[in-house]
Amino acid sequence: MTKPNPFLLSRDIEPLRYSIELEPDLNHFTFHGKETIRIRTDKPFSKIELHAIELNITQAIGLRGDLETGSKYYAKCVSFNDKRETVIIDFGVMIKPGQISSLYLEFDGILNDKMHGFYRTSYEVDGVKRWGAATQFEATDARRAFPCWDEPDRKAEFEIALRVPQHLTALSNMPILEEEVLSGTGLKCVVYDVTPKMPTYLVAVVIADLEYLEAWDKNGVLVRVYTTPGKREQGQFALDVALHTLPYFTDWFGVPYCLPKCDMVALPDFAAGAMENWGLVTYRETALLVDPVNSSAAARQRVAEVVDHELAHQWFGNLVTMKWWTDLWLNEGFASYMGPKAVAHQFPKWKVWNQYIANEYLSALHADALKNTHPIEIEVEDPCEIREIFDTITYSKGSVVNRMLEHYLTEEKFREGLGVYLKRYEFGNARTEDLWSALEEVSGKPVKAIMASFTKQGGYPILSVEDKSKNGKMVLSLVQKRFLFDGSAPKANEKWNIPIGVTAAGLKEPYFSVMKTSRESVSLPLNGRSGKSWIKINPGQSGFYRTSYSAKLFDRLTQALNSPAISSIDYLGILDDAFALTRAGHLRTSRGLALLESAKCHAADYNVWATASGVLAQTETIFCEGNKALSDRLSAFARSLFWPILAKMGWTKKPKDSHLDILLRSLVIGNLGFFGDSRVIEEAKKRFANFVKTGNLDPDLRGVVYSQAARYGGPREFKELVALYKKSQLQEEKVRVLRALTRFRDTDIIKQVLDFSLSEDVRSQDTYVLLAGFGSNPVARKTAWHFVKSNWEMLVSRYSGGGVSMLGRILEGSTTGFASPDALADVKKFFKSNPIPGTERTMKQSLEIIQSNIAWSRRDREDVSRWLEFSKKKFLVLR
Repeated sequence: MTKPNPFLLSRDIEPLRYSIELEPDLNHFTFHGKETIRIRTDKPFSKIELHAIELNITQAIGLRGDLETGSKYYAKCVSFNDKRETVIIDFGVMIKPGQISSLYLEFDGILNDKMHGFYRTSYEVDGVKRWGAATQFEATDARRAFPCWDEPDRKAEFEIALRVPQHLTALSNMPILEEEVLSGTGLKCVVYDVTPKMPTYLVAVVIADLEYLEAWDKNGVLVRVYTTPGKREQGQFALDVALHTLPYFTDWFGVPYCLPKCDMVALPDFAAGAMENWGLVTYRETALLVDPVNSSAAARQRVAEVVDHELAHQWFGNLVTMKWWTDLWLNEGFASYMGPKAVAHQFPKWKVWNQYIANEYLSALHADALKNTHPIEIEVEDPCEIREIFDTITYSKGSVVNRMLEHYLTEEKFREGLGVYLKRYEFGNARTEDLWSALEEVSGKPVKAIMASFTKQGGYPILSVEDKSKNGKMVLSLVQKRFLFDGSAPKANEKWNIPIGVTAAGLKEPYFSVMKTSRESVSLPLNGRSGKSWIKINPGQSGFYRTSYSAKLFDRLTQALNSPAISSIDYLGILDDAFALTRAGHLRTSRGLALLESAKCHAADYNVWATASGVLAQTETIFCEGNKALSDRLSAFARSLFWPILAKMGWTKKPKDSHLDILLRSLVIGNLGFFGDSRVIEEAKKRFANFVKTGNLDPDLRGVVYSQAARYGGPREFKELVALYKKSQLQEEKVRVLRALTRFRDTDIIKQVLDFSLSEDVRSQDTYVLLAGFGSNPVARKTAWHFVKSNWEMLVSRYSGGGVSMLGRILEGSTTGFASPDALADVKKFFKSNPIPGTERTMKQSLEIIQSNIAWSRRDREDVSRWLEFSKKKFLVLR
């Protein structure tokens, strides 16, 4: 039996409706609040405990009736429990049910600078710095703005009112009901319509100088995109995406979007990428704004992906909310799967599902191979534990297992089951088992039995495959066990019910089955061809597992890679499985490197080359630090792969170029520059110098050109890049420059960039771009890590509480590139001396990765060196 969560509030009192009035002071960065909470209770009580932190309660009254004429019970004592983040209102007498119908509170708080709770945000209007205010309440930060029952299944209605300066725009979840100018105060009071029942973490407020674009979707929902002054036209692309996606999801789910409006706001300061607040979705500027002249194709795609992810949440998370944070994946895993569906529907030429495999699918496999992973359904109690599960497992693995389930059930049954689930639990809460039940009802298949093995335990299986054919009939032996990143032996009792697929030469349709035991044989209808046929397990990478082939089967499969028989998606799966096996010590790295030569058969496929790029960068990190000869040979090999693509594509965009062609060109140029191609380096330098003079440079090339200018530049380029950063008003451009700054190799410049990361010029939301980015620069890695350690106290102060995920990004990015015992000892010592709640798992994972790096380097460095030496005669000789 699961033990009770000591952080949950009593169920004896339930909130029904909050009437909240907030008045921020943008000069002193404080706010005053009043609220009346209508409650229901069935038991006598003398105290009410609800969540509140960083608030000063100045008045607390129990009411029967209204504040003016009703009966009043004044609190005798107001105390706080810091560990539980609660306030206890003690009335000093026992109160019977019905004697109090509501709780009236007045309170004061701080408009903090930490991008959680109720916080301040700055922007410029005509060169003058202005201040606004915004909220970010997920997961447990509504309690920083108003006392409340801050748990996802304590749903209530919300009636919000804001007292704000008259010239500012004030937004909340619902449309404005009335607006009154408060004579003689310079303020106005804006009252909003009452929300549907929803959890506290979805309540939202934005107050600032704002402009907007608007349109109605085909179902009559008003959609607006809000920006700070001068950026309104940059919201057009996001508006077009929303106008497509809200009706798309309404049709797909068979359940309408249930609010009259959907506002999307670009905030200058925002810790996450975006937040799905019902009716008032908030974003980083880079996740919502597209400049028609200066934005790249990659940035445009990113905006579409984030907008569609957040709009998927209007159903998964908002309409139906998880019962407790244990089932967070019901929000994030589904938004991460449904978002790509909408993007693929609107932009079919982007080949979103191929990109999905290269990004979401492979990311999930990499993260879940660690010993220090966690189940999708993970028991969490306190706010620190909750914040730590907003990670790759919840988002990417949650998404990938949804895709696996849809392939198993068929899209028709998956869609039908989701419709049943949404209608059954709308405006309420659900658990994972409730979803499985709905899907089992419509499909008749054992959904829970299969899926529980993927959601209730961490990790995933690897299938070892051998050919046991006899008498002309192909028979495969499959053995499953957990795959671990470091190659260590898993526990004997870990087992999965695996929807497996098999395709082979001569097989018209893939064979599908469900593997329920540790060992199983599969017979394929390929009579008489067993000795010649290649086979591929997991066609289309629909299942969440890896495959290890016997030497005989692996050789047959690698020979087929050089033919059109293997799709690019299947090639990605084979390549990534091979390199995972090399890291784990089950396959020599040289065998993985040899597979890269087959990438040439997919010369125009961006996703293939993006995956190959990641593999090469990883090989450089693990094996080449401190070994110039080996680094030179690997670089020559990499150039031999990428140069033919650039030779064919050229630097200049062509009218016939597809979206993926544009992404591929940038990727290829970046890799050739990184691996030292002199022609690419010189061309990048020339284009950067011209851009500094004229301002002319293709936005799709700016990132790679800036990076090469930094990597092979010095003080002049540093000065020019910082000037570009300070001059630009486009946040996308600023982030491009920040990433480029992490490419410098001069120690003095690296130190200047690190100091710059903590200056007032860099918003705190972007500091991690620099500190984590240096982790992939072998020349800068140690210096950057020393800087992080030296400034740790300040970083903890800046990102404590709701911003702790920023600390996790910095720690992971700045440490996981290390591959030496000395570095491991240093990182381990620092982590032990500086434990931070909410980063424990990140610290353990970082140490695990460093240990794996060391073992892999020791085991295969000579193997990689020999293979590169033997193969160099085949490499294209480049300057």
